[in-house]
Amino acid sequence: MAELGRRFGQALTDAIERLRPAYDALAEVAKRPEVRAVIERTEKVMRRRPCLCLCARAHPDDRSICEVLDAVITGQYSSDLLGDVDVPLCAPCAAARAVREFAD
Repeated sequence: MAELGRRFGQALTDAIERLRPAYDALAEVAKRPEVRAVIERTEKVMRRRPCLCLCARAHPDDRSICEVLDAVITGQYSSDLLGDVDVPLCAPCAAARAVREFAD
């Protein structure tokens, strides 16, 4: 059993050593400024959340203010089917909803 463990460990070490040049080359490419810029932009886009305000119902007088891919806060939406649901909202939609609720 000990011999089997030793052979498995050696095989794993050999496999890792064969992959090391490819890993090093990939790490070098990832350090290049143009590649870093693409990675950072992609990360920024992936962090964005869509605004799911349902503007036509929540603030019909201000429908064109929505920043569709820039939700920054979560608000409540009341549905007959689902009850109260947390909905991501962009800043302009959140402000318009607050003004409408305050006015009512």
